[in-house]
Amino acid sequence: MNSRFLLIAVVAVATLSGGVAAQDATNTTAETPNATAQTDACTQHISPTLSLCSAEYDGSAAVLVLDSKTRDRITVTEAVALSEPRELNRQSYVVDGRTTIRFGVQPASGAAGVTIDDGTTLYGIPLEASSPIIAGPFTASDAQAAGLGGGLGVALVTLYIVAKVVYGRDQKSERIA
Repeated sequence: MNSRFLLIAVVAVATLSGGVAAQDATNTTAETPNATAQTDACTQHISPTLSLCSAEYDGSAAVLVLDSKTRDRITVTEAVALSEPRELNRQSYVVDGRTTIRFGVQPASGAAGVTIDDGTTLYGIPLEASSPIIAGPFTASDAQAAGLGGGLGVALVTLYIVAKVVYGRDQKSERIA
């Protein structure tokens, strides 16, 4: 009788662990909007008139948000560590006020970056590329699904083991002590 209680307790704990992981992921998302608000402050100054508000890598392209007090012409170029020669992507843009630029970048060895050239300053921006083993970017719902899936998987395996013991299909002898 004690073994049944122990197995039921294990199932309950396994089910609750998935809920705790999902709850932790929910608390993490509450901080994300504050972080986004801080990146839009345009604190990185490239030149006296041009500022970088944010720079992100979305898996295939760099997304740059720039702010200019005047109308500036810039050239954006890929900046990656190459293991073999290849042509680098380069394109010119006109920045007038707050401008979002989407620029194709191919990462090399898991790293990516771009340079911004305004004619007098060459400014390098490292971008965070996803790991080749684990692809991202992950959201809070992904973390919740992982926690729920892990808890559900443990609960189902535990229920299967309990059912084998209860219905006598387990060939192992019981431990007495």
